[in-house]
Amino acid sequence: MPKRREREKLPRRTTLFVNYFRVTFSIVFVTTIAMCLVFMIFMTNYWTSTNTDTLKRNVASLVNAVSVLDKEGKFESNPEEAYLTLYIDFHTISDTLDGDFFMTDLSGNIVICKDLIDDNLEVLHEDAQFCKIHSGASVNYDILQKTTSEGYYTMERMRGLDDRICIVVGQKIHYSDGTPVGYVFGTLPVFSNLNQYVQNMVRLFAGAALVSLVFAVILVYVYSKRMTAPLREMSRITKLYARGDFSQRIEVRGNNELTDLVTKLNQMADSLETLDESRSAFVANVSHELKTPMTSIGGFIDGILDGTISQNEEKKYLKIVSSEVKRLSTLVQTMLTLSKIEAGEERLKPGKTELKNLMFTALLNFEQAINEANIEVLGFEDMQECYVVADEKMLYQVIYNLYDNAVKFTNIGGTIYVELLEELDKVTLSVANTGEGIKNEDLLHIFERFYKVDKSRSEHVKGVGLGLNLAKNIVELHGGEISASSTPGELTSFSFWIPKEQ
Repeated sequence: MPKRREREKLPRRTTLFVNYFRVTFSIVFVTTIAMCLVFMIFMTNYWTSTNTDTLKRNVASLVNAVSVLDKEGKFESNPEEAYLTLYIDFHTISDTLDGDFFMTDLSGNIVICKDLIDDNLEVLHEDAQFCKIHSGASVNYDILQKTTSEGYYTMERMRGLDDRICIVVGQKIHYSDGTPVGYVFGTLPVFSNLNQYVQNMVRLFAGAALVSLVFAVILVYVYSKRMTAPLREMSRITKLYARGDFSQRIEVRGNNELTDLVTKLNQMADSLETLDESRSAFVANVSHELKTPMTSIGGFIDGILDGTISQNEEKKYLKIVSSEVKRLSTLVQTMLTLSKIEAGEERLKPGKTELKNLMFTALLNFEQAINEANIEVLGFEDMQECYVVADEKMLYQVIYNLYDNAVKFTNIGGTIYVELLEELDKVTLSVANTGEGIKNEDLLHIFERFYKVDKSRSEHVKGVGLGLNLAKNIVELHGGEISASSTPGELTSFSFWIPKEQ
């Protein structure tokens, strides 16, 4: 049996909301972790700085206590109450700060420490050499060398005293005459004290961060829903547009890039709807324009062939057939030209062209219609010759279409005005006519393909609304612009300009 063809596995599809929520939540979570780390570093530095300052103050206090006893002569006489006071000071400060404060001689040997008395302030030993903890212990010579009366600070292991990393603060003691006596040191283990401090801070921060994250998740969820709602709506609407339903629009809210996108999408829908309506009208108009003359042509030819039309009238009806065929040919040719221009297949064939003669030649095609409607043409009497580099055949088509439009809608006994204005680098041509005019709402669409001004105004006029659109495309192909203006009931004007050189 032939193997069943395996289906191509498509990547799992996730919604924009899920992606947006996931990314936003990840940013919030990572930011929270980063804040936690920065907070821990800041609090560690703060703890170290604060405890170092505390050690410095207490070491200085003990140095002053020893120096005072020395100045009073009690240090040399070694009275019991004087030493008891020092023992109590070293013991109390060490227990209060959970550290180790002691005094050494100039060689670094410990002579007074916190363990010479107990918690009941009873003397256990009279010399630190008999203390179980500090007996035989001494301070490293390198530290002694660096310790001055101004003090010394470091963070390291106190070999022989405490193998843990400690904050170490020391200060040298002098007699009143400046003779050195020894040193006072205070140490505080870093990790054993810092860990408890950090744990407490972490608990506080974790509680606050957890509450913040819960609120953040809720806000991100709501915000993500709100942000992606227009996109979901656009997705739904564009599916309708793809099926040809342009009736719905997206509600515009706010004022941001997404609002601009929604506005443009609505404008696109308006354009597509207008185009769809125009296309439907075009199909109807073209069908009518093609069907009516073809029916007439077929009927006249059949009448000639079967003898219904006499030989004396054959020439008359053949002229009608010829006229209709030419009109159909013009319609088809116009549609082909428009298609080529939009496809970029139509290329200009520029050459030196004299516009006054071109405008006059195009007008001759309408001589009979002008005479029948008793229309007066003004403007040629003052017109000067003007030369441009342009595609003469295409430019002729533009002028012809403007004349055609003017003649159709000029009132009986009305006037057509022509004008040719030469400027430094461009030339402007205009054709205006008296008559009913064009409404403002029609002017907005007058150059659109398949658009015809209101039907009641043009029932007697043949055409499918391609002439002005063709003129617009040709003018733009020359690098110019075309425009229309109208005063209802008075005058309608079409004008365009093109550059002198292509």
